[in-house]
Amino acid sequence: MRRVIAVSDDLLGREVDLGEVTVTSEMIATYARAVGDAAWLAHPIDEAPPTFCLTMRRGMTPEIALPPGYFGVYGGHDLEFHRPIRAGRTYRVSARIIEVFEKSGRSGALTVVVREGLVHDRSGELAVRVIEQEIIRRRPESAA
Repeated sequence: MRRVIAVSDDLLGREVDLGEVTVTSEMIATYARAVGDAAWLAHPIDEAPPTFCLTMRRGMTPEIALPPGYFGVYGGHDLEFHRPIRAGRTYRVSARIIEVFEKSGRSGALTVVVREGLVHDRSGELAVRVIEQEIIRRRPESAA
Protein backbone atom coordinates (compact mmCIF):
# COMPACT_ATOMS: atom_id res chain seq x y z
CA MET A 1 0.00 0.00 0.00
CA ARG A 2 1.39 3.42 -0.95
CA ARG A 3 1.97 5.68 2.07
CA VAL A 4 -0.20 8.79 1.70
CA ILE A 5 0.98 10.73 4.72
CA ALA A 6 4.70 11.37 4.94
CA VAL A 7 6.09 12.09 8.39
CA SER A 8 9.67 13.24 8.36
CA ASP A 9 12.15 11.35 10.50
CA ASP A 10 12.87 14.53 12.49
CA LEU A 11 9.18 14.74 13.55
CA LEU A 12 8.46 11.07 14.25
CA GLY A 13 9.29 10.47 17.90
CA ARG A 14 10.48 14.04 18.60
CA GLU A 15 8.93 15.46 21.76
CA VAL A 16 7.32 18.88 21.30
CA ASP A 17 6.92 21.15 24.34
CA LEU A 18 3.34 22.45 24.53
CA GLY A 19 4.02 24.69 27.51
CA GLU A 20 2.83 24.91 31.07
CA VAL A 21 -0.69 24.87 32.45
CA THR A 22 -1.47 26.14 35.94
CA VAL A 23 -4.66 24.39 36.97
CA THR A 24 -7.19 26.36 39.01
CA SER A 25 -10.32 25.32 40.88
CA GLU A 26 -12.28 27.49 38.44
CA MET A 27 -10.90 25.56 35.46
CA ILE A 28 -11.89 22.27 37.07
CA ALA A 29 -15.38 23.57 37.94
CA THR A 30 -15.89 24.86 34.39
CA TYR A 31 -14.91 21.46 33.02
CA ALA A 32 -17.17 19.59 35.48
CA ARG A 33 -20.12 21.81 34.50
CA ALA A 34 -19.39 21.36 30.78
CA VAL A 35 -19.45 17.56 31.05
CA GLY A 36 -22.44 17.54 33.42
CA ASP A 37 -20.53 16.13 36.40
CA ALA A 38 -22.68 17.49 39.25
CA ALA A 39 -21.18 14.99 41.69
CA TRP A 40 -17.72 16.48 41.17
CA LEU A 41 -19.07 19.96 41.90
CA ALA A 42 -20.63 18.77 45.17
CA HIS A 43 -17.33 18.66 47.07
CA PRO A 44 -14.36 21.03 47.41
CA ILE A 45 -12.58 21.26 44.08
CA ASP A 46 -8.92 20.55 44.71
CA GLU A 47 -8.54 17.60 42.33
CA ALA A 48 -9.64 17.34 38.70
CA PRO A 49 -11.80 14.57 37.27
CA PRO A 50 -9.61 12.06 35.40
CA THR A 51 -10.61 13.20 31.90
CA PHE A 52 -9.79 16.85 32.69
CA CYS A 53 -6.30 16.08 31.37
CA LEU A 54 -7.70 16.14 27.82
CA THR A 55 -8.30 19.90 28.15
CA MET A 56 -4.60 20.46 28.85
CA ARG A 57 -3.55 19.36 25.35
CA ARG A 58 -3.40 21.69 22.36
CA GLY A 59 -5.43 19.60 19.93
CA MET A 60 -3.76 17.17 17.55
CA THR A 61 -0.16 18.24 18.02
CA PRO A 62 2.37 17.93 16.61
CA GLU A 63 0.44 18.63 13.44
CA ILE A 64 1.02 16.87 10.15
CA ALA A 65 0.46 18.66 6.85
CA LEU A 66 -2.19 16.76 4.91
CA PRO A 67 -2.15 16.46 1.13
CA PRO A 68 -4.93 18.24 -0.77
CA GLY A 69 -8.15 16.24 -0.71
CA TYR A 70 -7.45 14.56 2.65
CA PHE A 71 -8.90 15.22 6.09
CA GLY A 72 -8.37 13.93 9.63
CA VAL A 73 -10.85 12.97 12.35
CA TYR A 74 -10.39 12.12 15.99
CA GLY A 75 -9.97 8.36 16.36
CA GLY A 76 -10.15 7.97 20.13
CA HIS A 77 -7.78 7.93 23.06
CA ASP A 78 -6.42 5.85 25.91
CA LEU A 79 -5.47 7.38 29.25
CA GLU A 80 -2.91 6.21 31.80
CA PHE A 81 -3.25 7.88 35.20
CA HIS A 82 -0.16 8.10 37.36
CA ARG A 83 -1.02 11.03 39.67
CA PRO A 84 -4.12 13.19 40.12
CA ILE A 85 -4.23 16.64 38.52
CA ARG A 86 -4.62 19.13 41.39
CA ALA A 87 -5.76 22.73 41.56
CA GLY A 88 -3.02 25.23 42.31
CA ARG A 89 -0.31 23.18 40.61
CA THR A 90 1.53 23.79 37.37
CA TYR A 91 2.06 21.06 34.81
CA ARG A 92 4.27 20.81 31.74
CA VAL A 93 2.60 19.30 28.69
CA SER A 94 4.43 17.71 25.77
CA ALA A 95 3.50 15.55 22.82
CA ARG A 96 5.05 13.47 20.08
CA ILE A 97 4.02 11.31 17.17
CA ILE A 98 4.85 7.74 18.08
CA GLU A 99 3.50 5.81 15.10
CA VAL A 100 2.01 6.23 11.63
CA PHE A 101 0.49 3.28 9.84
CA GLU A 102 -1.83 2.46 6.96
CA LYS A 103 -4.85 0.20 7.12
CA SER A 104 -7.98 -0.59 5.15
CA GLY A 105 -11.32 0.60 6.45
CA ARG A 106 -14.88 0.20 5.23
CA SER A 107 -14.45 3.34 3.15
CA GLY A 108 -11.01 2.44 1.77
CA ALA A 109 -7.42 3.18 2.71
CA LEU A 110 -6.79 5.03 5.96
CA THR A 111 -3.74 6.44 7.65
CA VAL A 112 -3.62 6.31 11.44
CA VAL A 113 -1.42 8.81 13.28
CA VAL A 114 -0.79 7.88 16.92
CA ARG A 115 0.29 10.65 19.28
CA GLU A 116 1.45 10.49 22.87
CA GLY A 117 0.74 13.39 25.20
CA LEU A 118 2.53 13.62 28.53
CA VAL A 119 1.56 15.74 31.53
CA HIS A 120 4.32 16.12 34.13
CA ASP A 121 4.16 17.96 37.43
CA ARG A 122 6.77 20.53 38.46
CA SER A 123 8.97 17.86 40.02
CA GLY A 124 9.07 16.04 36.67
CA GLU A 125 6.82 13.18 37.81
CA LEU A 126 4.45 11.83 35.17
CA ALA A 127 0.82 12.59 36.04
CA VAL A 128 -0.97 11.42 32.88
CA ARG A 129 -0.10 9.75 29.59
CA VAL A 130 -2.58 10.27 26.75
CA ILE A 131 -2.45 8.12 23.61
CA GLU A 132 -4.58 9.62 20.81
CA GLN A 133 -5.33 8.42 17.33
CA GLU A 134 -6.14 10.54 14.31
CA ILE A 135 -7.70 8.84 11.29
CA ILE A 136 -6.78 10.41 7.95
CA ARG A 137 -8.54 9.59 4.73
CA ARG A 138 -9.30 10.94 1.29
CA ARG A 139 -12.28 13.25 1.08
CA PRO A 140 -15.16 11.55 -0.79
CA GLU A 141 -15.49 12.73 -4.39
CA SER A 142 -19.03 14.01 -3.76
CA ALA A 143 -17.71 16.38 -1.06
CA ALA A 144 -14.98 17.86 -3.26
